[in-house]
Amino acid sequence: MVEKKVEIESLFKKMLKDTEENAPKDAIYQEDIKTTGTFTVQWKICGILGYQIFEQDKVSYKFGEKLEKPDISLVIRDSEIAITFLKGEIFEFDYGPAYGGNFKINQTIGWKEIEKETGKKNARINKPFVTARFNKEKEYHPFILSKIPVFRKIVTQRVSENDFGAFIPINKALGTYDSQIIPLKVFKHFIDKASNIVKMNDCPCRTYHECKDHNRNLGCMHMGNDTLNFPSPHFRSKVISKEEALEHVRLCIEDGLIPLLGRAMDEAEGFGVPDTGHFLSMCFCCPCCCIDGTIIQNASKGLTTMFKRMDGITVKVDEDLCVGCEECLEVCVFNGMEMIDNKAVVNQDNCLGCGRCETTCPNEAITITITDLSYVDKLIKDLEANVEVS
Repeated sequence: MVEKKVEIESLFKKMLKDTEENAPKDAIYQEDIKTTGTFTVQWKICGILGYQIFEQDKVSYKFGEKLEKPDISLVIRDSEIAITFLKGEIFEFDYGPAYGGNFKINQTIGWKEIEKETGKKNARINKPFVTARFNKEKEYHPFILSKIPVFRKIVTQRVSENDFGAFIPINKALGTYDSQIIPLKVFKHFIDKASNIVKMNDCPCRTYHECKDHNRNLGCMHMGNDTLNFPSPHFRSKVISKEEALEHVRLCIEDGLIPLLGRAMDEAEGFGVPDTGHFLSMCFCCPCCCIDGTIIQNASKGLTTMFKRMDGITVKVDEDLCVGCEECLEVCVFNGMEMIDNKAVVNQDNCLGCGRCETTCPNEAITITITDLSYVDKLIKDLEANVEVS
């Protein structure tokens, strides 16, 4: 036990020093701190104290000391996981329940099949990793942990280099392709090829947030051979026909939901399904409850690299028509719009071209266009380069 404490102390000091030296030179850290601003983190690792102050141009720290009213307090009690974490080793993790102002993260050490009233389900076997407490006055979101450099490494391992996701705008202004609105054109291509299609019975995001603006029963779809490995009977889901899948897409578009297509290996693994490159996820996102929007708004830039803007899409604001009402800011969940001199301005680095702002603007000051419909075919090819559904 004494040897472990000595090792933890040494690794803890090294992590603090390495972060102080390297974070200011880290481009992702610089982007992250711009949106977050200065924040302080208190650590307690197996009883050993230390804190960090994260700022735009520097990171400072004190070892063995306690900070009054930190923005974030982090406690790790297990010595084995503390050593693994401080060494920077990658491990699988899962979010635990939040209660009493705390937020928990667990280490996943295995999987087991359990029987539920709704059928069999693959469940994680976890043990506690870290407990976090956030300063409620600052209104931080748990995803801010990914902006702490030592956390970013284990969090971003959930985003594989093979992950790829693209939002497809549903705006009528973009016109039709082969007599179909663009989302239906793209969806139909993959639906026609799919070897198997699974539809979730509801949207977990809208159900969790008790969404009042959009249909909670319009859940995600998944397709490809890997979906054949869903727990049987399918947990909160069912296999549907190609005709049912296309009708589901139509209903989602009519409801004003923005489609997101792509390969997210973590999505498959969340169902206990190994992703072998044959698991295409199709989500339908609302601006109020979407987990992807929450990730983009709060998480590190290193975690949001999978989300791509459809090529050929242009979003512009007419300054003469913009009255600065900020309604476009309220519906943009991707930090893609900002106000400068009381005028809306598109942040082209963040905008994912979903088109929500264009449909919301009461003065028609925002336009979304596609330069060439051949970009629809390019999107299909980009998706097929990352995942196979037949």
